[in-house]
Amino acid sequence: MSEVKNSVYEKLTPQRKQLVDKVLENLENGAGLWKQGWECSGLPESAITGRKYHGVNSLFLMFVAMDRGYTDNRWLTYNQMKEKGWEFKKGEDGKTLGHGAGVNIEYFELRDRETKQPFDSQVLDGMDAEERAEYMSKNVYPLRKFFRVFNGDVIEGIPEKQVRQLDESGYSARAEGILKLWNDTESKILYGGNEAYYHRGTDRIHLPERGDFYDLQEFYATALHEIGHSTGHPKRLNRNMGDGFCTPSYAVEELRAEIASMFMEQELGIAAGEKHIQNNSAYIQSWKSHITENPDVLFEAIADADKITRYVMQKEQQKSVEPFAIEATVDEYGEPIYRLHMASEDGQTKQPLSVSFKSREELMEEVGKMQELPDYADKELKEVSLDELQKYTVQQATAAKKVERREEVKEEPSAEFIRPSELAARSVATGAAVGAAAAVSMAGRGVESLTRMSDRDVVERAMATKSGDKFTKLYNGASLLGREEKNERSLLARIAMFVNGDEQQLLRIFKSSGQYRDEKPNAYYEKLAKQEIQFVARLKGGEAKAPSLASGSGRGGHRAINAKS
Repeated sequence: MSEVKNSVYEKLTPQRKQLVDKVLENLENGAGLWKQGWECSGLPESAITGRKYHGVNSLFLMFVAMDRGYTDNRWLTYNQMKEKGWEFKKGEDGKTLGHGAGVNIEYFELRDRETKQPFDSQVLDGMDAEERAEYMSKNVYPLRKFFRVFNGDVIEGIPEKQVRQLDESGYSARAEGILKLWNDTESKILYGGNEAYYHRGTDRIHLPERGDFYDLQEFYATALHEIGHSTGHPKRLNRNMGDGFCTPSYAVEELRAEIASMFMEQELGIAAGEKHIQNNSAYIQSWKSHITENPDVLFEAIADADKITRYVMQKEQQKSVEPFAIEATVDEYGEPIYRLHMASEDGQTKQPLSVSFKSREELMEEVGKMQELPDYADKELKEVSLDELQKYTVQQATAAKKVERREEVKEEPSAEFIRPSELAARSVATGAAVGAAAAVSMAGRGVESLTRMSDRDVVERAMATKSGDKFTKLYNGASLLGREEKNERSLLARIAMFVNGDEQQLLRIFKSSGQYRDEKPNAYYEKLAKQEIQFVARLKGGEAKAPSLASGSGRGGHRAINAKS
């Protein structure tokens, strides 16, 4: 055992040594492949067949669902709805909710060049791979078709979506307490979507719905993994969390978080069976293999994981303070009475007890009883003056309103709901032509449609650069990169070079181009615009990196900050 390994190993508790020994044994024997601990139940799917949509269609329907606030992930055509005997729901005004709710999706059907009929794959029977490729090239062509689909939320009669029930047999009160504490005082935990990750920029943890996990142990393990990542924030342990996906520093952060989650489970008394430890080992191996220069990296990550665990467990011991004040006054008979005041969300103090007390001692006895209630078990009730309580209440209400204003604008989904490897596989499965850019009419668009001279100046400056020819072609709607999103991103980035971070100007100019498509939701383009502005800012700051579809990372690791998926 090397000096680094020996030093770290000897500092571990006996229980952690046993756990590390088991992980090392699994790594030496071949850890196998890591298996995700939850179901991806929220991806868009057919309401009739249950099959998931692929590639661009899947991504686009998720954008629309988020933009419109749909909670159902099922979609179907008008004819399919009629065949089932279902109808569109009606709003409070009696009008159908189906009006304007249709979303166009596309797919490619293979056709025989000679008969113009759907291609019969049986003609390929008996051919080898080379012969099949030659036959397909000469005799088969893809035909693009469009369908309009509607979300299950606007359909009357569609069966209620079945919700998977999570087995609560592994319930841990301490683990639940950690999650509540972290959500209330550290990183906000948001549920929904199909991936788990921590976003350093917003200091938020994202998890799939609780019911999507196979069991509570998987839920706790994933949540603690992301909590482990969140300790790297500057206001906590402030560590390097990685310089980009699959870089050595990124891989080290994944190792830290996964090992820390195992240590924390051990501290919280969450039983980890052999199968779970094997899966943990597989996840660790998948990231350890990215690091070749430092053979001791696993033990360095174990040392950091130990720090993370101690940091989180210390937080568990620190109860949050809940201030209260006692008002001394008199009743209508001139007798002294005492009332309890506490903070409320509306910026005013409240009286949680409906009765007043004749003595301060009686009231304090009641406060002692409140401390034993579940709602206050993780809080320390502290007496302050009425003025201090009022100031605290206003501060809390102001902070809550700021959060509400940020959350009124829904977080636009992005490719962070789909692993890049999965998205690429789907694209291949549905044919290379899926997502190919479709021509857009320039009628009413172009430089002449821009009413602000500053906007026209940006276009002219972009056209005058060395790559101005490419900009002009993209601006006029040409498909230089094949896929719509690539063309959109390329043009947005080129415009962003000249707008000094002005997102509204960037979108105005982009909407005058041939890359803008009216059928796509605003949230989609706003998301792309933000990402390309950030990319250009990094580029100008000397930190150029390829623009990413996602802005966080974690268990599974395809984000710039940390995710488990």
